[in-house]
Amino acid sequence: MRNKHAAGKNDLGRGNPWRDGAHGVTRPTFCRWILWVVFLLVVSARAEDVAASFDAANKLYEQGKFQEAAGAYEKLIQSGQVSAAVYFNLGNAFLKSGQIGKAVAAYRKVRGLTPRDPDLGANLQFARNQVQGPTVATGKWEQFLGKFTVNEWTLWAASLVWIWLLLLCALQLRPSLRPALRGYLGGIGIAILVVGFCLGGVVCKIRTNRVAIVVSKDAPVHNGPLEESQKSFVVHDGAELNLLDQKDDWLQVSAGPGRVGWLKREQVVLANGA
Repeated sequence: MRNKHAAGKNDLGRGNPWRDGAHGVTRPTFCRWILWVVFLLVVSARAEDVAASFDAANKLYEQGKFQEAAGAYEKLIQSGQVSAAVYFNLGNAFLKSGQIGKAVAAYRKVRGLTPRDPDLGANLQFARNQVQGPTVATGKWEQFLGKFTVNEWTLWAASLVWIWLLLLCALQLRPSLRPALRGYLGGIGIAILVVGFCLGGVVCKIRTNRVAIVVSKDAPVHNGPLEESQKSFVVHDGAELNLLDQKDDWLQVSAGPGRVGWLKREQVVLANGA
């Protein structure tokens, strides 16, 4: 006779709502919900901490404690909170504290994120106007390429290519549209070449051109990568120089035709050529 109070091996899990979903929620689903709730709480708390830190840095700036504000903005960046607003305020704090080179470097970072910000353009130009001595000026071509980010140039190129392909498909489906669409195809084809050339120029400049921004009050440029080498000329805080080569702790830079030499790595910060 079978004991009705005993359960066989295969009966042990029956009626467990976490196992068979009798109440509409299984154990894996419940665990995922818990993980999502924890994740959202962590993200929310993190966002509140970042906002509080940003507000604290802004308050230091408003109080005229520009050096302390710059340090607070840098801590935000080091924690991974990279944004145009943080870099822009960092540049302002550096500029107010008299650190022109670091301000220029921060503004150049912002330009890579929001290149058409009028306030950024005005502040960067103001900082550059404070630089004394030799520096490399930005050419018209570089200024034009800098109007858009790499992602924006890529989006322009991809959009034009897709429009061109759609027009080709339309011609295959409706050959009678050929006379009307021939001009559009030619114009868009030329635009693709121009935008593609610009995109290639931006990518090449970012990958191959490096800029050394002087962050020392006075930085002597030597004829060779040695302390004993003769001094060729002197650059000052905020000067932007083309980086040519590197040897140990020395960088070979150019401040224009006939102005090439070596200076200490610790006297500059590096930026891409965008």
